[in-house]
Amino acid sequence: MSTTTSNLSLKKPELTDEKHQTIQDLAENFQKLDDVSDRYAASPPTSGNHVVRQRIWNDRPSIGGYAGWICTRSGRAAPKWTGLTSYAIGNYIVPTTDNGHVYECVQAGYSAVLEPTFPVVNGAEVQDTRGATTWSPNKAYNQQDIVFPTVDNGRFYVCTVAGDSGAFEPVWATSNGITTNDGTVVWSSYRIARWREAGNAAMYRPFGKID
Repeated sequence: MSTTTSNLSLKKPELTDEKHQTIQDLAENFQKLDDVSDRYAASPPTSGNHVVRQRIWNDRPSIGGYAGWICTRSGRAAPKWTGLTSYAIGNYIVPTTDNGHVYECVQAGYSAVLEPTFPVVNGAEVQDTRGATTWSPNKAYNQQDIVFPTVDNGRFYVCTVAGDSGAFEPVWATSNGITTNDGTVVWSSYRIARWREAGNAAMYRPFGKID
């Protein structure tokens, strides 16, 4: 019967073990060794699940920089949210200001100009349309103002040319990036993205300041 090592709990097969069991034990050992092996990157990870104490060594160390980064909070790593960016279902992001949570895209589309207020309740969802208002006639709009059509079509429209809207609502474009003329205003069309709270976000902090 196999025993284990004291530090990594690696299994030490016995001569009496069956071949299948020995191979399985060795495979588990290799995985444990790989999990604790040194990793190198130019920046903290933005994907995958991570646990506290995992460490990434900086593969481009320089004076004034850091030796690497260490995980101080277990969870999923993801890139920060960015505006007017295309996201697909299953993409993950974290807010630009850390709130401890990660979010999964559950409706493919584009982020808006302003970052949404992300919920912190488990499984809660938010539509990425912060700052949007319903279109109005004969109204002055500025660049990057966002509107919805008066009849919902699953899209938002970003003002790319400032001006005054027309007296009558335009026929809205329904393809991403296609423009709609409206009085002296020009709008660009984007499908709405939606996010769901998806658990803890991994937190990596730098360590080892290089003098």
